[in-house]
Amino acid sequence: MKFLADEDFPKPLIIKIRNFGFSIKTIQQKDLQGSSDERVASIALKEKRILLTFDKDFLKNQSKKLQAVIFSFPKTPTAEILSLIEMFLRNLPEELLKRKILRFSKRGFEIIT
Repeated sequence: MKFLADEDFPKPLIIKIRNFGFSIKTIQQKDLQGSSDERVASIALKEKRILLTFDKDFLKNQSKKLQAVIFSFPKTPTAEILSLIEMFLRNLPEELLKRKILRFSKRGFEIIT
């Protein structure tokens, strides 16, 4: 499984995902800070990566082929989210088989589309 972390995705989460052995690229690594949502989605699709973002509005007008997980943790410290990353990584493959777009929060996964 390969991921693309949107510009707003916290670095400690990126490191944790990488340490689990997953391939994760960031918008910053690609020198694409400030890119439009459409450009970010295009890169994710081209590289066959699952987009990870905290931007709840990201999915407006996006391709139906895009696979993405919207992290929904308003006013939650990154350290608290880090404690849930292992559950996220263990359960994500099964959840993505059901749908392409998911929301991940303290309650777990929720299907968006």
